[in-house]
Amino acid sequence: MTSETIELIERVRQRLDQSNPVRIAGPVSESAIASAEEALGCTFPPSYRAFLRTWGGIALPTHLGIVHDFVGVASGDSDGDVVARTLRAREERKLGENLVVVGMGAQYQEWFCLDVSKPLPNGEYPVMLFDARDNALDQQFYDDFGQMLEEVMGFVADSLDQPLD
Repeated sequence: MTSETIELIERVRQRLDQSNPVRIAGPVSESAIASAEEALGCTFPPSYRAFLRTWGGIALPTHLGIVHDFVGVASGDSDGDVVARTLRAREERKLGENLVVVGMGAQYQEWFCLDVSKPLPNGEYPVMLFDARDNALDQQFYDDFGQMLEEVMGFVADSLDQPLD
């Protein structure tokens, strides 16, 4: 994760603090990340691990971006946790074992998932869109989690910089 991405998220957080707060879960320990990986039977890519260690999870107001909830690792039995969401999706929606839910889309039941069956040379995985309404994998949406985070937050920052009409 680049320092530019970190600065971008901080800028968005500060801008949204006044009217539409952004919720940041808080940093996650390495042992909690390892436990989540074990529960899901995969290794998280470097960009997602850095995200978890830095922010833990980020929820934006739903109207601001194509992804409004960057799913993290939560202590206890949290509904917003990557493990709980992914395991529930696998059971209820027949989500493939190779998919891990890391983002909730702006549209109802759009899930952004890491495809852990397609590792890239840098240890990253592509991010696929899964439409839970149809129980169908839609398309590859981002090259990796870091790109998804950077593009969505960049879009939100640009939207916030636009003057209100």
